[in-house]
Amino acid sequence: MNDLLHKLVSALITGALIALVGYISVTVRRRRVAREEAAAPVPVADPTQVLLRQAQQLDLSRDDLAAGGRAPEALARAREAADAWRRLTEARPGRFRAERRAALGRLSELLDAGGQGQQAARVRQEAAGLS
Repeated sequence: MNDLLHKLVSALITGALIALVGYISVTVRRRRVAREEAAAPVPVADPTQVLLRQAQQLDLSRDDLAAGGRAPEALARAREAADAWRRLTEARPGRFRAERRAALGRLSELLDAGGQGQQAARVRQEAAGLS
C-alpha cells in the first residue's frame, strides 16, 4: 500500500512538473514573440492607396453635387478630382491614365456648362494627350 501511494504521489508530482515546464515554455515563447513583434519595423502604408480612395470619393462627390444642381461646388470637386488623378499618374506612371482622362472629361463638361469654353478646351487637350 505504501509503495502504491508513493507511485501515485510520484506520478502526480511528475505530471505537475511537466505541466509547469510546459506553461513556462509557452509563456517564454509568447514574450519572445511579443518582443520581436514590438521591435519589428512598422509596415509602411502605400500612400497611393490613400490618394486613390480620395480621388474616388471626389469623383462621387462631384457627380452627386452636379446631379443636385450645385454646379459651382461640383466644378470645384471636379478640379480636385482631376488633380488627385494627376498625382496618382505621377506616382504610378502607366496606371490610372483612363481614370485621369475620365476625370478631365467630366471637368471639361462642367467647365463648358459653366460658360468657360476656353478652359474646357485646354482640359480636353490635356485629356487627349493621355491617349
